[in-house]
Amino acid sequence: MGMYELILFDLDGTLLDTSPGIFNSVRFAEQQLGFSPIPHGMLHVFVGPPPKQMYQKVYGVDEEMAAKATGFHRQYSREKAIYEATVYPGMKETLTALKQQGYKLAVATLKGQKIAEEILKIYGIAEFFDAIVGMDEAESFTKCKTIQVAIEQTETTGNALLVGDSEYDYVGACEAGIDFVGAVYGFGIAEEENRFPLIDEPKDLLLWLQNSK
Repeated sequence: MGMYELILFDLDGTLLDTSPGIFNSVRFAEQQLGFSPIPHGMLHVFVGPPPKQMYQKVYGVDEEMAAKATGFHRQYSREKAIYEATVYPGMKETLTALKQQGYKLAVATLKGQKIAEEILKIYGIAEFFDAIVGMDEAESFTKCKTIQVAIEQTETTGNALLVGDSEYDYVGACEAGIDFVGAVYGFGIAEEENRFPLIDEPKDLLLWLQNSK
């Protein structure tokens, strides 16, 4: 094992390509509430951030309406979106290797807690994780909070690394005082980013960790 006790992973765009289900969740919420559909090219902004925050920002609605939209979003996620995802190539092999090397592994996501647990089971990777932390029922968690809860649940000291694919992940890691690696293969990080290390595919994480010792 290297310099970290715990390696945390974001879920959407990092462990799984969940974009089809997320995009469909947004379209379902739009339809239920009569929102004017946003262009397809804008849907990617919903991958990663808290949905309620994004409904307010993107559609210009108040918090109450954004909460209703989030309710429909979560409904579609529970019923259909969990079956509309794929595991990124090489991810299972990477997780297997990390466990063999003695790391504790956890998920820190802003997906709903129950949905996160269920989708990781469906795609056969839940068993790799010592903790899975998602959004609380009150929709109050920040990325930083999910990281902090995961550190507590795994009984590690905070000597941790987050792998994620968005600015929200990076900010959450900074606020939690842990290191960050950006997954370029996801949705929110450009290849020219120079504030933190980058990986082009899951297995690159193993090499990066090896070189960071």
